Amino acid sequence: MREEQTQPTQTKTEDYRWMVGPEPVAQLSHPEKEMALVDGEMVPVEVALANIVEKVSHAKKPVMVVPGRMVLWHWEEGPPGRAKIIRELAAAMGAEIRPIYDIRPAYPMARTACEINPYHGDLVIAHEKYDVAVFYGVDCPYADVALKIIDQGTECYTIALCGKLGHVDASTTLRDTGMDRLKILTEMFLKYKQGEDKN
Repeated sequence: MREEQTQPTQTKTEDYRWMVGPEPVAQLSHPEKEMALVDGEMVPVEVALANIVEKVSHAKKPVMVVPGRMVLWHWEEGPPGRAKIIRELAAAMGAEIRPIYDIRPAYPMARTACEINPYHGDLVIAHEKYDVAVFYGVDCPYADVALKIIDQGTECYTIALCGKLGHVDASTTLRDTGMDRLKILTEMFLKYKQGEDKN
């Protein structure tokens, strides 16, 4: 007995629909040169710096998240000078410094004398109830994930001072941020505090 063969159904052209997806990871594009993103809006860097000074100065518990290699170890000629600039900025902001250790153990054998698992910045920020977090120099993939989780899981206002393209998941992000810009920001904080002291 022969089985009847069924003809494949024809799809009409008008039945076909192009479904776009999945949704893009980021709804915003990175800031352009000499521009910054503040709460999703593209603004000049000067406006963003003034916003950072305002936000951090009114924070109850600000924190600065930086790689441990920038503030803890003298492993080449540059770090002591960079560490001094970062510490001066944190002092001007009135912020704690939370170094992120970016030397991961080479599993399965960890050399505990010189290697450590980095803590999860997002968990620390949520647990310590920081209300403003400033990221500087943190490796971009690590910062992207941490900022996304902080944005979704806490009320913390995040600021990413990035040396590359910026981080769209931060509340405020600047690109191409180097030591010169950190010095400018430190001066802005000091002037802001002097103005408040006079009032």
